Amino acid sequence: MRISWKIFGVALIVFVVMAASSIYTIIKIFEINKELASISDVFIPLTNELTKIDTIILNEELHVERVEKIEAELRGDRLEGISDQFTKEQITTAIKSDPALSERLTNLKQRLSVELTIFEQRAQEVEQLIRHSEGVIKDAQQSLPNDADRLALAELYPSLVAIEGQHGNYHTHAKTIVETEELTGNIREKLENQLEEEGEKLSVHMEAVREQIAGFTEKSIQTAALHEQQAFYASIGFTASAGLLALILSYLVITGILRPMRALTDGAKRVQEGDLTVHIEPRSTDEIGSLTVSFNQMIEGLRSTEKIKETFGQYLDPRVVSSLLGDNASVTGGEKKVISAYFSDLADFSTVSEQFTPSGLIQVLNRYLDLMSVPITDRSGVIDKYIGDAIMAFWAPPFCPEGDQATLAVKTALFNIKVMDTFQSELPDLTGLRQNLPIIRQRIGIATGDAVIGSVGSEKTKNYTVMGDTVNLGSRLEGANKAYGTDILLCERTRNMAQDVEFRLVDRIQVLGKTEATKVYTPLCEASDLTDVGREIQGLSDEALQNYVEQNWQKAQSKFSEILTLSPDDRIASMFINRIDLIKEQGAPADWDGIWRMTTK
Repeated sequence: MRISWKIFGVALIVFVVMAASSIYTIIKIFEINKELASISDVFIPLTNELTKIDTIILNEELHVERVEKIEAELRGDRLEGISDQFTKEQITTAIKSDPALSERLTNLKQRLSVELTIFEQRAQEVEQLIRHSEGVIKDAQQSLPNDADRLALAELYPSLVAIEGQHGNYHTHAKTIVETEELTGNIREKLENQLEEEGEKLSVHMEAVREQIAGFTEKSIQTAALHEQQAFYASIGFTASAGLLALILSYLVITGILRPMRALTDGAKRVQEGDLTVHIEPRSTDEIGSLTVSFNQMIEGLRSTEKIKETFGQYLDPRVVSSLLGDNASVTGGEKKVISAYFSDLADFSTVSEQFTPSGLIQVLNRYLDLMSVPITDRSGVIDKYIGDAIMAFWAPPFCPEGDQATLAVKTALFNIKVMDTFQSELPDLTGLRQNLPIIRQRIGIATGDAVIGSVGSEKTKNYTVMGDTVNLGSRLEGANKAYGTDILLCERTRNMAQDVEFRLVDRIQVLGKTEATKVYTPLCEASDLTDVGREIQGLSDEALQNYVEQNWQKAQSKFSEILTLSPDDRIASMFINRIDLIKEQGAPADWDGIWRMTTK
């Protein structure tokens, strides 16, 4: 699954949870609205109707009292100036004879008529309000979807009918009292007591209905509050769940991304450190999984490249292989640089090798070349080629630091001469010979100067090498060791560029193929290892050679003899003593300049 789909999935899940929260909240709000609608459209109007009914009934009672009072006055119960002992006829005669009293009675009758009319109107208003309330309940029952609410309203309907009936009884009793003129005091009192009882019953019914409506209203309010609370807590719960779910899913997605990314980063670091055994198992099918597969394929390619470099590195210096594989034009195209050319060869090895079997010879050569090659490459040298037992190498930028060519070449030569002792000690095991083992010596020539570096050869076969007079000089100096009995000979530029090494001047020579002479030196040791004897030999050599150039043969021989006294095995001093004897015997050339011209390689 792609990363974008994972992120979209997290967003979709959170959206679904929030949508569910919104839907649930909307449902609860709808329920709250239904309860509020029941209160505002049903219970509050019913309460208002009951309040009006109650008020009108109180007015009815008031009108009944007024009617009774007026009727009492009309009956003469309360007419001022008329005694109770008068008969009805006497009272009527008295009223007719008194205009003021007659007018008063007329007013009372008019008031009575008005009160009775209002009394009847109030009764009709009560009936109308009760029927209207019954209609409200019927309409609400049809509109409410909740069965519980419809049943609750159904309970109100009989109560309103009971109020209507009770009000009818009350009205009938009141009407009987006010419309019947001939009632004794006891009967009237009894009827008034019954009317009072009917009024109390009506009040009881009214109070019961009010309590029912109040209960329904309170229940609706509680239900609405419950829905509101449920919506509130649901909103909190859904929001918290959505947040927690988003965090968990985001953590899983991010972890799923970061874990393989960390593995890729660690793998890249290991590759950078040279570890090509890295293999990262793809854990997903998203872009990172594809990247992991590509990374593993890249490692496979690097392993193949490294195998090529390792294989060719056995035939060509690995740094050169890397440059060639990297399509470095400066390496393949050729450049002129200051180099130090290094040539080494085993003295008289062709004669010595006749003592070995073919397999023994190969073992000897391979071991020798291995012992000599490792110090060269370890000190930034480039092995150009092997020619039998001969080694051609060079030091040049960018394979070594600029200016360090001569120092590295000379120190490598000194080290390899010491390593010959190890090689000599291994000969019995390498050859299988335990007796008459030859002493094998190595000769090294080093020259420093300008040379061309690049690839030469045909289209199918090329060789990365160095070319120029410097290279030829190095080769000639290696051969010149034969004449001086030295292990290492190097040119003057090499001596001047090399640091921390002590040298001994050997001679001024002109090698075969060169028209210019050069001073040649042999390195004694690193500067820190020079002994007093070595320093004295340095001075004696300089003096002896100066006398030699000046044809002061006796003094020159004397200085060389002093060197032999200090170092009896000194081949250079022995060679010069013999040379001077020969010159004295044959005579020096007329054009003597102290330069020894070599006629062989």
